[in-house]
Amino acid sequence: MSDTAEKETLTQRFRIFFNTISWKKILTFMFFVLLSCIFWMMQVYRQKYEATLIIPVKYINVPDSIVFENELPKTIEVRIKDDGSTLFKYYLIRRTDSLVVDVRDAIKNTQEHVLQGNNFEQLIRTKLYATSELISYTPTRMSYSYALLHSKKLPVIFNGNVSLDAGYMLDGDLYTHPDSAMVYGSFASLDTIYFAYTESDTIRHLKSASKIKIRMQPIPGIKYIPNEVEVNIPVDEFIKKEVEVPITCINLPKNLTIKLFPSSVKIEFFVGKKRSDKIDSNNFEVTIDYNDIKDIKDITIPVRITDSPNYIRAMAPIPSEVEFVLEQQ
Repeated sequence: MSDTAEKETLTQRFRIFFNTISWKKILTFMFFVLLSCIFWMMQVYRQKYEATLIIPVKYINVPDSIVFENELPKTIEVRIKDDGSTLFKYYLIRRTDSLVVDVRDAIKNTQEHVLQGNNFEQLIRTKLYATSELISYTPTRMSYSYALLHSKKLPVIFNGNVSLDAGYMLDGDLYTHPDSAMVYGSFASLDTIYFAYTESDTIRHLKSASKIKIRMQPIPGIKYIPNEVEVNIPVDEFIKKEVEVPITCINLPKNLTIKLFPSSVKIEFFVGKKRSDKIDSNNFEVTIDYNDIKDIKDITIPVRITDSPNYIRAMAPIPSEVEFVLEQQ
């Protein structure tokens, strides 16, 4: 039997099968099933149920100069009772609705610095529908007991490492914004702190200038404002260059002259492409010190680079030593 004939036979069998089905009975059955579901849903929506809600707490207007003796709760667990339709609204509409607590106002208006009883209950009810019955909540009190802090302004130090991709280099100094932070704590703890360090972290695979947020290093009993800073990392692709720099002798008496062989050295260095056209021999200084050679018997002395831009990576001068001759004037 050919494939075409087999397909026609299967088609006929399906047609005969569907023609023998009583679609009227099936549709009638499905109608009553749907109707039952609707009545069941209506019953569920009208019936009372108990449910637990987790309400996040958001604190605003927290004074910088205080520290709380107890950790403030981040969430409140609330047990309520209401009909199914209202509970459905809680989970769909108010899932991310936070309980906002004005700390400055709470401290000002509460002599005991504790939120509990009717005041706490009324605050929770602001996040509930009017039909909801509040059964219980945890915690049952919120303590605002605090201690006043001393403060001082400290420079921020980036306490991490930077790893660059191959072919890239730092194009200057790293710096933070802001470059200082207000540090709050007890007088004794602040007396031993001289810098505000960031968290120890390694920033990897950079190949362009970047600004990265990083938090301050936590210290028990210490509070930072701000609690994070922006680390600015100048990065550029580097190229190799070289310059010819004359050698200068320092501390040479006026009655002497010095002749150097050679009188200049070659310096090879890596520099970012953006600054490569702005750098030449005038940006370098190579010196020898008369105080280092006046008592030696050798006729050669090492030379050293005493000044160069901070955004390059220089190699040792070539040659690293030169011959000299001192002559009386």
